[in-house]
Amino acid sequence: MRIHARHLTNEVRIEKHESHPLRYKGVLFRFGEISHNRTMVRPGARVRAAGDAILVDHEYPDIESYKPYGRILAFYKKDDALLIEFELTSPEAAKLVENGERNFLSVSWFSDGYEVKEDPQRGPYLEFYDIVIYEASLVADPAFNTCVATSEDGLACLSSSVSPAKPNECQCKEKSVSLSDMAYKHQEVTREEFEALKEEVKQALDSIAVLAAEVKALKEAISTPPTEVVAELKQAKKKLEQLELALSNQANEVSNVLQMASKLLDITDRTYKNLQNLLAK
Repeated sequence: MRIHARHLTNEVRIEKHESHPLRYKGVLFRFGEISHNRTMVRPGARVRAAGDAILVDHEYPDIESYKPYGRILAFYKKDDALLIEFELTSPEAAKLVENGERNFLSVSWFSDGYEVKEDPQRGPYLEFYDIVIYEASLVADPAFNTCVATSEDGLACLSSSVSPAKPNECQCKEKSVSLSDMAYKHQEVTREEFEALKEEVKQALDSIAVLAAEVKALKEAISTPPTEVVAELKQAKKKLEQLELALSNQANEVSNVLQMASKLLDITDRTYKNLQNLLAK
């Protein structure tokens, strides 16, 4: 039997609503470019990724409520630049980009692979040859010459000429950052976890020290018990010796009783066997 939709008495039209993430292209940095934080990714450096999060200003409330504003779909190299394709699932973040409030990128990485170099004009900087990217953020004040657009054609920073020895040509403020600060800039998460771990280790060591002191006091108390305890122990020992002696005496008495009983059993047995002879007489 065919049932036509017009025959249904409760016809409900259901519309499917989906949020369509907005996709963008972005430049993270140029290889060989010295940033305003005096960091550089060496041409030919090894670049890996351990995360795909897009944040805003590298911030989130806390790790329990960690929620990126988008995600990186791809990393790829074009000429001397490292580009990403990413999507924003947050309308607020997309609005920041469209309004020009956060239309640059800043990248964070882990790395122990770097060398300290010296630039004649800009002074010392860190040259990284092995990095692991763990997030990128939308920012208003980038360190590298970066930009964001809906397509590669709109990436204006790709067409600007940036020399590794010159400041970046994006509208960034020159930042005063010490070399020691730079060494930790891209390892903030690790450092925070390490500090928390150090605090936990310190608390554990303090607890162990308290426990050790208690054990020491207990050992001293056992090795040198109070006078009244010694007296009680001596009295208890004496009572145990008396009890042992009493039990020994009782054992001897029981043994004698058993021997007498055995003799009586023997006499009874002999009497029973000779009972007929005695009666016959």
